[in-house]
Amino acid sequence: MRSFEAGQALIETLVASAVIVTLAAGAAQVAAMTAASIRTGGAQGMALFLAAQKMEQLASLVWTYDTLLRRVSDATTSLAVDPPAPGGPGLLASGPIAGAGTGHTDYVDRDGAWIGSGSSPPAGTAFVRRWSITPIAWAPNDTLLLEVAVAATGGGQVTFGANPRPGDPGVVWLATVRFRQ
Repeated sequence: MRSFEAGQALIETLVASAVIVTLAAGAAQVAAMTAASIRTGGAQGMALFLAAQKMEQLASLVWTYDTLLRRVSDATTSLAVDPPAPGGPGLLASGPIAGAGTGHTDYVDRDGAWIGSGSSPPAGTAFVRRWSITPIAWAPNDTLLLEVAVAATGGGQVTFGANPRPGDPGVVWLATVRFRQ
């Protein structure tokens, strides 16, 4: 009788061990998924902050009328450097974000600090930020469409597709219309 009880205790121990291992594996998988979600959420939050920051810079450029009702526009500030400086396109039309040139692209590190501009990302780039300025057809001299798109880099590769659009995965996109005042 004792050997039967010993065998039964061994089976109970094996079953309990299997249950504990199964629960531990499930908990480890949940922890790994949670950590990945936190990393993704952090990157998306930083991308949104960087997009809003560039939108504020665009909104700060002169786009108004003078006292004689003549149009006045900033056509010389570069927002592709930090701090903004003369020698850029200001609010001149840029075309779509997909074709944004070096004057409409900059690179930012993982902490949100500007680290460069140009046609290729420098070392340490965590985010690529592009913006475009497009006159709106029904009032091209007085109304602009401002768009900013920010994509995180992954393994050194930019997540922008060849023709980025709002709603692309991994790309934060802000747009607004600016009226001359």
